[in-house]
Amino acid sequence: MTLDYLLTLVARWLHIMAAALAIGVPIFMRFVLMPARTRLEEGQRAVLHEAIMARWRIVVYIMIVVFLATGFWTFLGAARWRAFDPDATFRYHLLFGIKLLIALAMFFISSALAGRSAALAGMRANAKMWVNALVLLGLCVVGISGVMRFM
Repeated sequence: MTLDYLLTLVARWLHIMAAALAIGVPIFMRFVLMPARTRLEEGQRAVLHEAIMARWRIVVYIMIVVFLATGFWTFLGAARWRAFDPDATFRYHLLFGIKLLIALAMFFISSALAGRSAALAGMRANAKMWVNALVLLGLCVVGISGVMRFM
């Protein structure tokens, strides 16, 4: 087992773990946490929300760094696309660009929902819609990734 292989394997594992969090947590929030917290009093909801977000925002920021680092390592380091014919290389780069743009949108939405900025309070006030958007965007990224993996 070479060092390059080991680095690529670890990067892939970390990237998949970050992806699991990026889509799994919004699904949990939307379909489990949000409906369950409606049973709480408003004061209890606020305490629960702040307790969760205080921990989650740290995970979001780490996840974004891990995603970017491992994604670019895989894209530039492993560079499977170098062995493709020109048409497949074009399609791969096109899909990668779309996936990256969607991921950047997900990073922004996740940061906005987990953060404390007053400028983004409107997004947090409409969290249900934005969590729905995160789930849909995440499913798009998973679908594109599946296509790219088998190119």
